[in-house]
Amino acid sequence: MKKSMRVQCAVIAVFCCAATLTVASAYGAQRDDKKEIVKQARQEYYNLRNRGLIAFSSSVQPNWRLVLKEQLSADPANAENAVNMLNGIHFQLTLGPDGAVKVTHRADIAPPNEKAAEGFKQIFGGMEQSMSGFFDTWSPFMLTSPFPEVGSEYRLDEIDNQYRLSYKEGTADVVTTMSKKDLVISEIAVDSPEFKSVIKPQFTRNEQGLVLSGYQANYQGVTDGTKVLLNVQIENQSVNGLQLPRKLNLSGSYHATPFEMELVFSDYQLQKSVITTELAARP
Repeated sequence: MKKSMRVQCAVIAVFCCAATLTVASAYGAQRDDKKEIVKQARQEYYNLRNRGLIAFSSSVQPNWRLVLKEQLSADPANAENAVNMLNGIHFQLTLGPDGAVKVTHRADIAPPNEKAAEGFKQIFGGMEQSMSGFFDTWSPFMLTSPFPEVGSEYRLDEIDNQYRLSYKEGTADVVTTMSKKDLVISEIAVDSPEFKSVIKPQFTRNEQGLVLSGYQANYQGVTDGTKVLLNVQIENQSVNGLQLPRKLNLSGSYHATPFEMELVFSDYQLQKSVITTELAARP
């Protein structure tokens, strides 16, 4: 397998992992009115746990033609052989009850030589890291909540037509900006000794709340100078009444080197709990 192919897959993994942003809870509260705003904000967002999701598994198919579009243009015959070989790799993703992601794989054919075997190894590792990175970012918006617990400690300021929610997460300062009108998050910024990161989420609204439909992110390593830009578009689908990804389109740059990727999810298997109609309904 060509070096350029392995490098591109490895870069994809770096993008997704570097752009990962986990929104955790903060500590202790200040005023009852601010508690009420945070409580209301938490209720505005779609939450799969509240709708009974415990775990799921899914097939994941990368669009290798998109990944290798330059190679297909420059060297069509060899690139076509690479696409055919890569399409013979089948990925299965599992998201467990603890939110952890595991990616397994099987291949229709064994790699024909040591170089191809090393390329496969890079791809397998890249997919594991890519999926872990994406779902670490996705989970606070879809699986749990992008806000701290109502009774925890935070500061909520009103600036023009926005709320600014500030709190600490370990050594990092986290600032979430959302509109006063409808409590839609426009930006989450994290400033830590190791890195600075900004994510700008996008949502669609349905009768069950705000559903994540994409995000833009940038990441800058303080110590290593890493610079990452990432754009993710999410096409969702209803699976047994739950909103889950059908397609991801990822693009961006790593130290000004561009990349583009598409992933399709299918054959979902869900583990759900029995919940009451009242609990399943949006507050």
